[in-house]
Amino acid sequence: MRSFVHCTLVVLMFATAAGHTARAACAVAPPPGLASSGQLSFGTSTPPIVPGTPPVNQAGFEYDLSAALAEAMCLKPSYTVLAFAGLFPALQAHKYDAAIAGIGITAQREESFSFVPYFLGGIRMMVGKSSGLYFNDEKAVCGHSIAVLAGSVEAHDIDKYKDLCPAGKKIDAVIMPSNNEIVEQLRKGTVEAAFLDWGPIADTVARNPGDFAIASPILSGEPPGEPRHRVGIMLRKDDPAMKDALSKALAALQADGSYDKLLAKWGLQEGDIRKAG
Repeated sequence: MRSFVHCTLVVLMFATAAGHTARAACAVAPPPGLASSGQLSFGTSTPPIVPGTPPVNQAGFEYDLSAALAEAMCLKPSYTVLAFAGLFPALQAHKYDAAIAGIGITAQREESFSFVPYFLGGIRMMVGKSSGLYFNDEKAVCGHSIAVLAGSVEAHDIDKYKDLCPAGKKIDAVIMPSNNEIVEQLRKGTVEAAFLDWGPIADTVARNPGDFAIASPILSGEPPGEPRHRVGIMLRKDDPAMKDALSKALAALQADGSYDKLLAKWGLQEGDIRKAG
C-alpha cells in the first residue's frame, strides 16, 4: 500500500508540475466566462480560405492575429461567420466572446460596445483592372455605381455624398451583406467600383492583380484632415475581463515582434495601430 501511495503521489506531483508549466507558458491568463471552454471564440463576416482551396494557405491578417491572440492565452480559436450587420446582436447574445471583422471604432458603436484597437483603418475603392477608373475622393463617385457593405463605415460615408451630386449624376450605392459578395459583383461588372476597408482591398488586389486595381487613396471616411479610423476587436461592455486579456495579449504580440511579422506577411504595414497616436 505504501508503494502504491508513493507512486500515486509522484504521478500527481508530475501532473501538477506539468500543469504549472503549461500555465506559465501562457503569455496571458485566459479570462473567465468563455462562451466555449478552452476556446477563444470570434464572430467574423469573412470565411477563412482553407488549405487546398485556391489560393492555398491564405487565411487573412485577422485570422492570423486572432489565432495568435488565442495562443497567447493557451486557447484554441474558433469562428462564427455571419453577415456583418448580424455580428452586433449575436455578440450581445453571447454567441461568441468577441467580434473581429474590420469593425471601425465609432462614437456610436462605443455607446454599446467596448473595443481593443488593433489596426489603423481607412477605406478605399477598387475597380476592375481594365476600367481605368480612379476616384480622388468620395465626390468623384457621382455618376457611378459602387458596392458597399451593409452597416459599414463605407456605407455611412458614401451616404453623406449622395445628395451633393449634380442632377443626372447620382451615386448608385448597392448595399451588399458581405465583402465576398461585393467583390463578386465587381468581378461580374454589375457595379463599377467596390468600397471597403483598405486592408481587404489591398489583399484582394494582391491576390488578383489581373482582375482588380486600387482606385483611390486611403480615405478617412471623415471630412478632409480628419484622421483615419481605428479598427478594433469588439466586445460586450459587461466583459471587462475579456478586454483586459485581449489588450495584454496584443501588447505581448507587439513586444515580441509577432504583430510586426503579421503586418509584413499581409503587406499591411500602413495599418500599424501604434501609428494612430
